[in-house]
Amino acid sequence: MVIHSAHWLLVALLIAASAGMLLAAQEAGEVVIVRGTIEEDIYVAGRSVDVVAEVQGDVAAAGQRVSIDQSVAGDVLAVGESVTVRAQVQDDVRAAGRSLIIAGSVGGHVVAAGETVSIAPAATVGGWVWLAGREVNVAGRVGKELKAAGQTVIVSGEIGDDVELMAEQIRILAGARINGNLIYRSGNEPQISEDAVITGDIIAEPVPYQEPGGHGGGFIFIGALALAAIVYFLLFPRFSVAGAEGLRRAPLNALGVGVAILFATPFVILLLFATLIGVLVALPLFAYYLVSLLGGLVTGVLYVGDAGLRLLGKAETAAKGLRVLSIMVALVALVLIQIIPVVGALAMLVLFVLGLGALQLQIWRSYSQ
Repeated sequence: MVIHSAHWLLVALLIAASAGMLLAAQEAGEVVIVRGTIEEDIYVAGRSVDVVAEVQGDVAAAGQRVSIDQSVAGDVLAVGESVTVRAQVQDDVRAAGRSLIIAGSVGGHVVAAGETVSIAPAATVGGWVWLAGREVNVAGRVGKELKAAGQTVIVSGEIGDDVELMAEQIRILAGARINGNLIYRSGNEPQISEDAVITGDIIAEPVPYQEPGGHGGGFIFIGALALAAIVYFLLFPRFSVAGAEGLRRAPLNALGVGVAILFATPFVILLLFATLIGVLVALPLFAYYLVSLLGGLVTGVLYVGDAGLRLLGKAETAAKGLRVLSIMVALVALVLIQIIPVVGALAMLVLFVLGLGALQLQIWRSYSQ
């Protein structure tokens, strides 16, 4: 359940980042192909995006399929279902998606997350590399340290410094060379080929948390969400109930504001981080955004609990104890809905967006008063 939740969180972040890029895109459409020489930063979005130009600045691209070739003098930021970077990137690469392939040369560092993440055999990275995914495969050359986490992590390339891995299955193949320590966290012993070279020590670190029966992480998530919702209600009883009531009275308003906040805020934060002065605003805005995401989910849970009380005719007279009980029942109902394929996840996503919008509207109403 933890992996399932993480995948949906990644999808939500991808939607937000992609929408932000769509708002700023210099070129957008069904199929976008950028050729020639670009002497500035470019922002492109579409179903299929191909950047085959020589770019003198940064590249920000979003789409179902994103491919970046030729050369980029600055950074690359790419999100999509399928992302491939074959370009010679002089600075850093940051990418997220379902399938990610780094197959070119990167002068700086690489940060990537997805279902499958690959550093191809032909790839070279001058700096450090941080990767996360269900399956991570590092076959190229990494100049500095490598950190990777996933269900399966495979290393067959050359790493210039320490390697730190956390996975259920770790495989160090023949031809791999680690010029430093191999530090691993796993419930299983790593499979290390006799032909692999590790110049440092092999160090086993304790696993932060081992899911009992494969479901413990899901129970912890539900328990943490229940605790957050109950604490939020007990600390701000009138405000929290008013937010759920606002969602009931004006769901379309809440939906519109929730979509706007979810999609636009990451883009605004990204723009602010681009300037030195803007960083001072971006950091507290980023913190507020993260808190709002949790607050939106909690508001959605409170709304479901309030709806149950209304069916029983107890919404107007419910004491705190009954409200807390309604929160617990709402969480059980939401967990059961997740059993329904697709529909359950979609319902949860819609409830989250509605709660996010309702929370922002309630904050605005309180501020106005």
